Amino acid sequence: MKSKLFLSCALALSCLSTSAQDLSGTTMDDRIGHGQDSIEVRQNLSLFGDYFKQNNFEDALEHWEFVFKKAPLARIDLYTRGAWMLEMLISKEQDPAKRKEYFDKLMNVYDQRLKNLDALNSFASKKMYSTKGNVICRKAYDYYNYCPTMDNNVAYEMFRSGINDMGYNTEAFVLYAFFDCSARRYKLNPTDDVRTEFIRDYMECNDICDMLLEQAKEFGETDTIKAQVIVNAYLPTQIKCNDDFVRSGAADCDALEKIYSSRVEENKTNIEYLDAVLKTLENFECDKSQTYFKASDYIYAIKPTPRAAIAKAKRLLEEGNTNDAIKIAQEAVDMESDPTKKATYAYSVAAMYFKKGNVSNARQWCKKALQSMPSMGKAYLLEASCIARLAPSDNLERSKFYCLAYDKALRAKSVDPACAGQANKAAGNYAAYFYPKSEAFFQGIKENQAITVLGESTTLRLR
Repeated sequence: MKSKLFLSCALALSCLSTSAQDLSGTTMDDRIGHGQDSIEVRQNLSLFGDYFKQNNFEDALEHWEFVFKKAPLARIDLYTRGAWMLEMLISKEQDPAKRKEYFDKLMNVYDQRLKNLDALNSFASKKMYSTKGNVICRKAYDYYNYCPTMDNNVAYEMFRSGINDMGYNTEAFVLYAFFDCSARRYKLNPTDDVRTEFIRDYMECNDICDMLLEQAKEFGETDTIKAQVIVNAYLPTQIKCNDDFVRSGAADCDALEKIYSSRVEENKTNIEYLDAVLKTLENFECDKSQTYFKASDYIYAIKPTPRAAIAKAKRLLEEGNTNDAIKIAQEAVDMESDPTKKATYAYSVAAMYFKKGNVSNARQWCKKALQSMPSMGKAYLLEASCIARLAPSDNLERSKFYCLAYDKALRAKSVDPACAGQANKAAGNYAAYFYPKSEAFFQGIKENQAITVLGESTTLRLR
């Protein structure tokens, strides 16, 4: 009678463990119950851990499967370690039938994790907590890379579902796999509709990388290790996506003109759609097309927006009307509230002034851009060019200006690692104009003394 009652309680607890949504405050012992089954679970969990640490995944598999089936809520690393183990087994296996068997088990890991996600998250640490989107992204990645009969459209929809949920939290390796999948989809079916979606996917990947790399710059001042981890993950991803996209041919301006010309007409009262078209054409440097200017005119007629104003300014610049172009671009800066966009538009004004030859105003607009976005490396580089242009003809005085320009180039590199190559080249060019040590010696000029140039402090360097 007692044994029957004990068995009934054990079974009830087992059912509770697989269906309850809130297991906060529980321990592993609570989640595997008591009795003979729990003893076997502990034994198999221990053996799985030992074999896993030895990378002996063939022997680990049997013990992992026992725990996975008997106590699916025992520990979260049953899912993370289980997925890794099965990935390794698939990678090493030569027999197609065995690979398929391992792959099916791998997909089941994700399916069961999704089924039990609320319960697993209820006792998860912050590090082990996972969202539905994250699990779907990981499943999509493994499906795309390990499925023996991979259907690209199935992979694409799975990626799309996960990334829709994850957004800017999408991991870099998932992001590139998704883009690769999207590129393959476009290559297999290069219709206008698929091209449009491929372009959208590229821009989304690029935006996510930009956002994370911008975040890395912010961390750079306080947590250089964290900043470098982000840069190491997302900068190569962005570069690969850019290279693959260029090779795809989808960004051809003539093709984009063909796609969007009729759609702009159909959506000429839809500001949201027109703004997206402007952003797309700007991204691919197709911002001199009639479709680009037409979309900006339609927006401006309904409600002037910063992006539409910048587009009109570009048209005026193309027509040689620099003064009006600068005036409207300045309006865009005033209208914009987002700091990053505000900085981008202010930089555009600076570039317009620089092109016109008004380097003093160009320098001031560089500073305005940097007020909104201190990590804009290209603004420091443009300001350095302005300072070099303002340098007088006297060798010593000119070298002082180049010392300040040199500072700006170094600052560009420190706030924006992506422009390091350009910044190093610029710094080298400015250093070539430092005052010669041989002449400084006879004039009693000391190296590294503090000097003031254009109202800013710098250090006198000699060559």
